[in-house]
Amino acid sequence: MQLIYKQMCKEHLRAVSQIERECFSHPWSEAAFYDELENPMSLTVVALYADSSEETSSLEQTVAGFVNARILSNEVYINNIAVSENFRRKGIGKGLLTLLEKIAESKKAAFITLEVRESNLPAISLYTSLGYLTVGKRKKFYRDPIESAVLMTKNLI
Repeated sequence: MQLIYKQMCKEHLRAVSQIERECFSHPWSEAAFYDELENPMSLTVVALYADSSEETSSLEQTVAGFVNARILSNEVYINNIAVSENFRRKGIGKGLLTLLEKIAESKKAAFITLEVRESNLPAISLYTSLGYLTVGKRKKFYRDPIESAVLMTKNLI
């Protein structure tokens, strides 16, 4: 398996919105992700699974996951991160976050912050392993089902 990380472009919109629908009870629309392409404060990075075909000598790429964030002054806010169910537990989420962190550091960001469902223990474990700290809780932040969010932040400076 070869993974390629790159900035989202129009050809990735359908796959990114499909993963969004697969992972979230209130997903963003494809149009919302299109708007992110036009927003200079937005960054969406996709993880592409590349499978080379011996028959055609071509590289077939499948969007395996993505991270979308806003970069405002010296702050980075992760709106959503998702990995397709078929590609989970392969380090893709970690790769997306590591790349986002490098981009944030290059833009002199002071910190990265996100919310995560308090029941999403695998995600909380990943964030903790990467140095994110729990800094608060947002009660009844999520719907369907109603659940609190854990607010996590990683300081970069």
